[in-house]
Amino acid sequence: MPIFGELYLSEILKRPVLDIRGEEVGVLQDLVVIKGETLPIVKDLIVTKKKKTFRIPWQSMSIFSRRIMATTLMKSAIQESSPTEDELLAVRDILGKQIVDATGAKVVRANDIKLEGYEGKAVLVAIDTGKRGVLSRMGLERRGKLFGILKLPLPRDLIGWNNIQPLTPKLKTISLIVPRQMVSELHPSDIAEIIRSLSHEEGTNLLNDLDIETAAETLTELSPHIQAGILEKMDAEKASDIIEEMPPDDAADIIGDLPAEKAKEILEKIEKEEAEDIQELLVHEEDTAGSVMTNEFIAYPPDLKIKDAIERFKQDAKEIETVYYIYVVDEDEKLLGVTSLKEVLLADPLLPLSEIMETKIIKVSPEEDVEAVSDLMAKYNLVAIPVVDESGKVLGIITVDDIMDVMEDEATEDIYRLAGTSEVRFGKIEDASPFEIARKRLPWLLLCLLGGLISSAVISQYGSKISAFVILAPFIPVIMGMAGNAGLQVSATMVRSLALNTINSFFRYALKEILSAFMIALVTGIIIAIGAALMKHTPWVGMVVGVSMFLSISSSTLLALVTPATAERIGIDPAVVSGPFVTVFNDILGLTIYFTVASALLKYL
Repeated sequence: MPIFGELYLSEILKRPVLDIRGEEVGVLQDLVVIKGETLPIVKDLIVTKKKKTFRIPWQSMSIFSRRIMATTLMKSAIQESSPTEDELLAVRDILGKQIVDATGAKVVRANDIKLEGYEGKAVLVAIDTGKRGVLSRMGLERRGKLFGILKLPLPRDLIGWNNIQPLTPKLKTISLIVPRQMVSELHPSDIAEIIRSLSHEEGTNLLNDLDIETAAETLTELSPHIQAGILEKMDAEKASDIIEEMPPDDAADIIGDLPAEKAKEILEKIEKEEAEDIQELLVHEEDTAGSVMTNEFIAYPPDLKIKDAIERFKQDAKEIETVYYIYVVDEDEKLLGVTSLKEVLLADPLLPLSEIMETKIIKVSPEEDVEAVSDLMAKYNLVAIPVVDESGKVLGIITVDDIMDVMEDEATEDIYRLAGTSEVRFGKIEDASPFEIARKRLPWLLLCLLGGLISSAVISQYGSKISAFVILAPFIPVIMGMAGNAGLQVSATMVRSLALNTINSFFRYALKEILSAFMIALVTGIIIAIGAALMKHTPWVGMVVGVSMFLSISSSTLLALVTPATAERIGIDPAVVSGPFVTVFNDILGLTIYFTVASALLKYL
């Protein structure tokens, strides 16, 4: 029975293993683990020396501690032997693997393994997922002790092996027994947060273990690229069951992002009526009202009494995701009016719906742009808006949660464009190829390069006088930078105001921006004029720099106002031109102003 003490795997890795004479056999690289009666046990030690691999049986170990590891075998009696892929190894198959921790609704990693001696065997009793385990694996355990000295201890965060499902070789994720039972009790958003930390294959495995309803709710909380990645790897039968449980609009969004073959396979396994609902939504163009609407809503005839409407509502609403209004339609499903649930509950039960319905209805066509829809819903404080065709027939409704997703996407798109780039597919850099990222960014950078060449040409125009301008050279970056920043502030505010449709009078808006720009330009111009005069010991340098600063900031503000407003007027997205265009032309304009002012005052320099 070997001498044994409580230890962690990181404490003995890379440590020498001695034979019976005290000669080094090699350094410990791994442990072969097999199933024990209750907990896993160590079967063999894998040691290496000079690119050779040896296997030492656990039964031959006489000492096994963090200080000394020794075997009763002679070094010459130990044969070369490498572990096979069918064996479970502690380092190769356990350390660094992800563990789903449902109690904290997150994913953690196996950073270390705790071993204890029991009846002459080395038993794996727990996995350490804490920061101290990371330090130990990196050989920085002393830093962990330093934190303790500073009264900033790094405790072990252990998961007992009795909570871990049986392990297999070459596993990618470690699953927990008790927490996995708790996963389905988490909110779908928390489960989605866990899945975001996993690979698509691991996310698929986790989703497969959930009941259909929870899996459907979880899938809707994930971003499109994760949804598509998981469903591509999932069995079509299980995927179709999950899709059937989802609202039609969410199901259509996911199906639309799948490869055509996989989408067809899933649709063929969905019930005919639900598949038709999904296909109806797939025909609409992206970024239109039809593409974000759902065809699940409550609609009753105008002569239906309120008490009967309430009874029908109790049954009909069970299968619908969200209900805010009851729509009143005729026998041809043409929209006649709308009433809120509050009005229905407070009204006289014997009255027909026609008596309480609102006939001045805010509605949109399926071809309406989603941004226009969001503007309408914000303007009239609506939580849902009906979508009707040319004849007035109700096709579906758009709910506020779908519009919030659209507004987030539009805001993201505007930010990308203001920065002079385009978003990659699904907006996920990790899932885009370097070629795709470069393809999206290069055109805007080439535009900036063109602007730089034009700026160089501006400088070349003053080649004969450039030697006289040497004294002014240090201030070029300051003027160009300030003009660019001032223009960016104005253009960003302008683009956002145009997007939100909050500008009532462009003349008044522009006047306020121009007056504030003049104030900023005047203050910064005076400050840099004084600084330049003191640095160069001549007031004329301060005059040139100060006047150039004032004119550059003023002109950049005008450019930043006119550019997005003009783009909006001619039907171009203001965000596209405001970022890169304004930046490039501000540089050209700033240099031109600077050198023009300098030329005019050259005789005084």
